Amino acid sequence: MKLITTDEQLRMLIPNVLATVEGEPTLIEKLYPYLETAEQWAIDTFVPEAIFNEIAESNSFGPNERFRYPLEKLVACHAYMTAIPSFDLVLTPNGFGIVSNQNVVPASRERVDALITSLESQRDAAIEAFILRLSSRSDWRESAQGKYFGATMFPFLNLCRRLAIREHIWDSYQQLHERLIKIENVLAYTYFSQEQMQVFRSYVITQGRTAKQLEDQVIRSLQSYELQLLTDIQVHPQCYYDLVNIIREHEEVFPAWHSSPVADLYKPKIFENKKKSSAYWF
Repeated sequence: MKLITTDEQLRMLIPNVLATVEGEPTLIEKLYPYLETAEQWAIDTFVPEAIFNEIAESNSFGPNERFRYPLEKLVACHAYMTAIPSFDLVLTPNGFGIVSNQNVVPASRERVDALITSLESQRDAAIEAFILRLSSRSDWRESAQGKYFGATMFPFLNLCRRLAIREHIWDSYQQLHERLIKIENVLAYTYFSQEQMQVFRSYVITQGRTAKQLEDQVIRSLQSYELQLLTDIQVHPQCYYDLVNIIREHEEVFPAWHSSPVADLYKPKIFENKKKSSAYWF
């Protein structure tokens, strides 16, 4: 493990855990394999290993402090959430048994489920904070993990809240992400071009740091139409044509669209008077 290396560090991230009695395994020893798996999951899913190592090696007061806490939180919550189902079970010669003693009564299934749900919620909040902070780094945006989030007009998990989704945020985001890829491909090929959509996405993931006012206007309108499509509300084609007209009239603001193949679809056809044509005008 590289990120969470001490029992004290882990206990600060996971409250309401009884102190370890002498001779018993510590919390970090119990969670060790789950923490290793959670760290690898974070590397595979959210942050490339080079940046992960950079954050893990930094101290609490260095430049990477703002990245460290949400990363630690999401790893700890994911590990604990994964480990909980096996915590109160022991394997005996006669099968599995429940761990119990005279002082602590095993929690009900409902309480255990509520704890797992709470940990999932905390983990998802940490993921959201972590991605928001990582979006300021160009090396992350250019990584495979960064490109996953930058592949749509909605790179952040607050997409779920905009759709009134309050539970299972990370799982829901992944499902919505797949649908958005399909939606945006259709919009790109029909109206806005892949080139211009990529420009829009780059503005969104950097939270509009370099977008002009007109670009921001088009982006916000397009996002609102995509939200409607995600909720199965039909959008009238004229809404898209209105945005295309704005883009057509401002080549200096939207050069990517004007140099794309899609722009040819919106150029008026010019009549050529040829003698070989069936109708020739003198």
